[in-house]
Amino acid sequence: MKKTGLGKGLDALFTDNSLLSTENENNMNEADEKIYKIKVIDIEPNRDQPRRNFDEEALEELAGSIKTYGVLQPILVNKKDDYYEIVAGERRWRAAKKAGLTEMPCIIKDDLTSKSNKEIALIENLQRVDLNPIDKAKGLKELIDDYGMTQQELADSIGISRSNIANSIRILNLDPRVIELAQMGKITEGHCRNLVMIEEPDKQYKAALSIIEKGESVRDIERKIKNKKVSKENDPRFEAIYKDIEDSFQGFFGTKVKLDAKKKSGRIIIQYSSYDDLERILGLIK
Repeated sequence: MKKTGLGKGLDALFTDNSLLSTENENNMNEADEKIYKIKVIDIEPNRDQPRRNFDEEALEELAGSIKTYGVLQPILVNKKDDYYEIVAGERRWRAAKKAGLTEMPCIIKDDLTSKSNKEIALIENLQRVDLNPIDKAKGLKELIDDYGMTQQELADSIGISRSNIANSIRILNLDPRVIELAQMGKITEGHCRNLVMIEEPDKQYKAALSIIEKGESVRDIERKIKNKKVSKENDPRFEAIYKDIEDSFQGFFGTKVKLDAKKKSGRIIIQYSSYDDLERILGLIK
């Protein structure tokens, strides 16, 4: 897997291409971490794992590979009272169960805080191309909410930009039906980031279905939304109306009037040249 800039410290927690055997299972690896064979039934998923959905077909393929070659890279676990909690590697653990393994290689990290557990689990999943955008967004938001972090602090911690984090979290505002489509892998994060700009939930959902039915790309949906998003203040028809209103006010007040119209609000600016002129205008209003 091609390495990215995400989670630079994560690689130090694992060995590189560690094909484990009985001979070396209790020896120190390249990162001076001891690898243990732990019973699969004694390992449990991390409840704070940001990844909620796993591709069953991909798991079956990985399970087949594990049957043939074994687990090539140990998973990272944290020792609890009577079990081991997965910090990183739940996909490998699930595949190992499918492959019928009774035990698998693990690195035990007892010095990790709950926050570190979440960060590592999130980083590992961000490095996977098949993490759906909703699980990614929820994982980011949970770290911010649970530990009182700012978006910038989280960005610095896990190595992605603050704007990326903000845009990811924003898609959680999508209509629930659209969120479900994203979790199913029917639409991409790029699609979601554009769909969230559509204000009405029903129109969001309709646009999402159109993406699926027509195979529309992110660029396609960007163009469609941009073309439809001609706001009233920029619409030539409304500009003419606003000009007529300005002319009417100017005729009434006898001075220059500016109508500053926004999407849902605005302001009327009435100019006066002196204190006497202001009193004259106020007299007209009274």
